[in-house]
Amino acid sequence: METVLDRSPSPQFDDLDAFQTSASPYVDRTRAAPPRPDNLEIWESESTRPLQVAGDGGSHIDLAGALQHYLPRCLAHPYLPRAEIERQKLERIKYLVELACAEIPVYKEKYRAAGFKPSDLRTIDDIQHIPVITKQELVAAFPDRCLNPRFRPEDLFQTRSSGSSGQTLLIRVDLDAIVTDTIQGVRQFALQSGGDYAPSDLIAHVYTVPWWFSSVDGAYPTAFISNVLPAKRVAEHLGEMQPEILSCYPSNLDALVEHAGRFDGRLRLAVTHSEHSTKSARAQWAQRLGAPVLDEYSSEEATRIALEAPCGHYHVCEDTVHLDVLDPATMRPQTPGRSGVAVITNLLNEAMPFIRYVQGDCITEPSSPEPCALSWKQIESIGGRANDAFVNKFGRSAPAGSILDITYRWMFDCDIHLKQFELVQIGSERIAATFAPGPGVSEAKIRGALGHLQELIGLCLEHPVHVALTLVDAFPPSPGKRRPIRRAIAS
Repeated sequence: METVLDRSPSPQFDDLDAFQTSASPYVDRTRAAPPRPDNLEIWESESTRPLQVAGDGGSHIDLAGALQHYLPRCLAHPYLPRAEIERQKLERIKYLVELACAEIPVYKEKYRAAGFKPSDLRTIDDIQHIPVITKQELVAAFPDRCLNPRFRPEDLFQTRSSGSSGQTLLIRVDLDAIVTDTIQGVRQFALQSGGDYAPSDLIAHVYTVPWWFSSVDGAYPTAFISNVLPAKRVAEHLGEMQPEILSCYPSNLDALVEHAGRFDGRLRLAVTHSEHSTKSARAQWAQRLGAPVLDEYSSEEATRIALEAPCGHYHVCEDTVHLDVLDPATMRPQTPGRSGVAVITNLLNEAMPFIRYVQGDCITEPSSPEPCALSWKQIESIGGRANDAFVNKFGRSAPAGSILDITYRWMFDCDIHLKQFELVQIGSERIAATFAPGPGVSEAKIRGALGHLQELIGLCLEHPVHVALTLVDAFPPSPGKRRPIRRAIAS
């Protein structure tokens, strides 16, 4: 089949393998794995385990062939000359813009109204001429006006974005993008581990649902532990699995370090993502874990945006995403050293393109980037937002990331789409839920599924809770992004 991997422009080097070996610290290592339990997929309970998991499927895909074909180029990319990185990126963006103009109404109409044509893209700077698109526009366009009609809906992977804003966007991803993203994940952990990543090493994802694939044809295995579970139980499962790499939200890791002695025997790296954390907090967690803790800046719309490398810099993953940092008043390029709004172009997903999409985070690019072996662009700082942890009746905290993920799980499990949502803890056993239903979602369906939401939150807080539901047509406008997970009681 035609794939993103085949379409990606190849680096112009006579001996790519030699270049990759000399530039990248990664070496294909052989390391014996310890005895591990047969079950590497841990849900919070059998009664709440989804009947269908988003990551299921894809067994007919030749992941091993894709890995062999793409991994050498993938590993080499961060070390290519800047001119080559920008050449490849411009070619890919040209392709996506031509696709959008030909096939996808929301872009076709937007570009026509702005007088923009694909032929306007001649240099990397011309990307600034592409009109930006917002989350609200894609929410309104879903599905008929923002999905690529070349793909059958049943062949697409489903995910959703709401993050800290509480406004939900349904997302569809094509299989080629998922395969490419999976192999770029191998590159991520090779890069962040300083090259100390073997095909037998286990990554434990403490998350909402399992990764799309549990391994790459048996290599680079992943485990899943539901982050609905309390930190002590998560640590017990980690102790049985003995992973070399741990991936989770900062709020989950903050709760886990108290139990580090249960699982840190083989741990060589922890990676945080999806929530804001400070460098000093990661340094404290690293000291307690006895392993480095590095950050990943990512989103559902863009996948990996930037990685904190062992050198201490955040580097933009420039074969995954193009990142613009714009002045929020003029939406023109922001002066380096000053904070601007993140605008991304996803270079992988053709099923539902995100081209100059207003991500909304506050980003600062360095005025004078420090010398580094990695050629990818640097980010100086990422301004994040923090939701509140909930507190149970015993005084123990449930991480904000776990509570936020419960809303994703509940929507997925019950096939309910919410335009916007908010969960506020108003008592140790009382939660106020305010939901704006999506099109065609009835009040009866939401109220009928409320018991499942209560069960998930109760498992996370370790005791039963009552959820008081309020339905609204829409939330009132607010400046910036709202915090949809809040605590209205004292810690």
